[in-house]
Amino acid sequence: MGPTLAGIIGTIAGLCTVTSFMPQLIKAWRLNDTEAISKKMYMVTVTGFTLWIAYGLMIGSLPILIFNAISLVLSGAILTLKLRNRRKGVDRVE
Repeated sequence: MGPTLAGIIGTIAGLCTVTSFMPQLIKAWRLNDTEAISKKMYMVTVTGFTLWIAYGLMIGSLPILIFNAISLVLSGAILTLKLRNRRKGVDRVE
């Protein structure tokens, strides 16, 4: 049986979500610039992805698990860079 419309839309949505974090992560990593990043926003985002993973486990949805796990890693990396820069004094205090 071929892919369903819901599966195709879910895959495209997951790819968009994952891809959306890449420019921010690349900039934060290469330039060590996290001043404009909101720590609170990324804390909420990381929490949200964690909850989506729990939901995906509960309903047994592999696409929800996969894309949210990847997004959690990417957003967690951005949050880690933000916190690291703040401790080093590279970033302003929010």
